[in-house]
Amino acid sequence: MLFRSSKRMQTVNSLAEREEQEQANKFAKSQQHCEAQQQKLAELKQYYQEYAEASRKVTGGFLDISRMQESRAFMAKLSAAISQQREVIRKAELVMKEDRKHWMDSRRRAMSMQKLTERYIHQELCQAEATEQRLADDLSSQRFVWSMRQNNAMA
Repeated sequence: MLFRSSKRMQTVNSLAEREEQEQANKFAKSQQHCEAQQQKLAELKQYYQEYAEASRKVTGGFLDISRMQESRAFMAKLSAAISQQREVIRKAELVMKEDRKHWMDSRRRAMSMQKLTERYIHQELCQAEATEQRLADDLSSQRFVWSMRQNNAMA
């Protein structure tokens, strides 16, 4: 029956650590997703700037109405894509924030379980030491009584 509570707690502790690891992995994935979406936004912005610059150079020499309308329509689509990408990033950041919160909560639980397990182990070791000391004291007193009886019997 010795170490019973700590053994039970070690099982609970390992489950809490596993949950923390799963939450950490989930947070890492949402972080990577958010970074990838931000990279995509940067690429869209860069492409928009490059296209706008190229469009100005081409239309600078002469005015072709249909080409200018096509260019504006395409830039409007790029602008809409940039706006949509910003919304994707906003949602990804919300998910990432929530995943981080879940990870931190599970981390706190795992640390609490670890501390509780350590406390149980300490209590059980103290109880075992006290029991061992009590047994040693009993044995010592029995030897003393036995030696006293031996001395009285010889006298």
